[in-house]
Parts: sequence; structure tokens; C-alpha cells
Amino acid sequence: MDCLELRRQLGTDPRLADPAARAHLETCAGCRDAHARAQAFDARIAHALAIGVPEGFADRVLLAQLTAERQGPRGRGFRYGWIALAAAAALVVAIGLVRREGVGKSLPDLVVAHVTGEERQALDLRTPLPSADVARAFADRGVTLASVPPDVSYVQKCPVGGFKTVHMVMPRDNEPVSVLYVTRYRAAGVTNFERDGLHGREVPIADGTLVMVAANTAPFDGLEHAWRDALQGSAQTAAGSP
Repeated sequence: MDCLELRRQLGTDPRLADPAARAHLETCAGCRDAHARAQAFDARIAHALAIGVPEGFADRVLLAQLTAERQGPRGRGFRYGWIALAAAAALVVAIGLVRREGVGKSLPDLVVAHVTGEERQALDLRTPLPSADVARAFADRGVTLASVPPDVSYVQKCPVGGFKTVHMVMPRDNEPVSVLYVTRYRAAGVTNFERDGLHGREVPIADGTLVMVAANTAPFDGLEHAWRDALQGSAQTAAGSP
């Protein structure tokens, strides 16, 4: 497969399930970068469109429809106008969500905001969990682990932006390390980053990306090696739960 054919496939399915496309990515840095951008954009769009339905919305739609039917021809204008108004309102909400979430945010930005915000309390946990709990969280995301690295004190299936992740805390030298495995998104390569005084690293492994965040980089090499072993031969067979 050449670059042109791969870019065509990117336009229809950023996941690139075709083995020939995957093989091309291994040898072409430019296409790997384009693949990563396409996946990130697709994930952010999916997140922006995941709008929760307001409470009682379905009942109001049904009531409006029933009222219009009872009014006969006189109610048709009201019915179509109400539907148009609802569609316009949904569009406004979607635009607001896109602006609020920041479509331009990178995966490191989203991960750091997640682990230092809504999941901050997890950093205080130190008691190791049963390995079965960790394996089950990955299985729910469609990933089968070959092994489970020890000393996971927290595990949860977390949406981060538009990405689906398994979020863990793995203390090292009495300091918390946030470890997230992002499913169905493969970064272009190993990248170190810094955000808000924290150090991080994103590593493409199997069909996903491992992201580690901590106060220093000392634990990263060991954790990266452990998770490469754990994910070796893993298969993602389902999108998993949100």
C-alpha cells in the first residue's frame, strides 16, 4: 500500500483496520503522523456530539406531536416549527460543547486535566488491587492482557475527552504515577511532555497508547517495559463501555 491509498482510507475509517495499512504505518513516519491526527480529530468530534438529552425532552417531543395531530392541518405548522426549533437548540448545544472542551486540545492536555481534576482523589490510594480487577477493566475495553503489572492501586474505565481509557494509579517510591491506556488510538511515536509542573510520556503499544504522568520521569522506563509485556499479543475486539 502506498501513501495515497492510505490517506484515502483515513478519510473513511481513521482506525485503519486493514493489515496492509497497518504494515505501511510501520515504515512511513508521515503517514503515522497523519493517522494520529485523524484519530485524535475523530475522537474529539465523537465526544463533542455525545450530547446528553435534557430530562423530560422525549416527553415534551411526544406531547408536542400529539397536540399537533389533535389540531389536524392547523397544527402542522406548529409541529414542523417545533421540530426545527429543537434541532436548532441541539446544534447550539453542540457548538457550545465543542468550544468548551477545546477541539484543539492534545491527548497529553486532556490526560493531565483528567488526572489533576475530577480523578485527583485517586492519587492518594496506595493499597494494591487484585490483578483480576485490572484485567476485568481492560477486558471491558476490549483488551486482553497477557499479564497484569503489580501494584495497581486504582483502576477505572474513564472517558478522557473523546478517548476511551483504562485509568490506573501505580505508586512508585511513595509517589503516585497516573497510568492510562487509551484504546483505539495509537500515537505516532514515543513522546515526552510537561504540563502544569508534571512530567509525562505517551507510548504507542499494541493498538492503543500508554500515557504516564508523574512528578518525575524515574518510574517511566520500568512501567513502559511492564506494560509492553502486559499488552504483548493483546487484542482489541470491542469498543468497550463508556
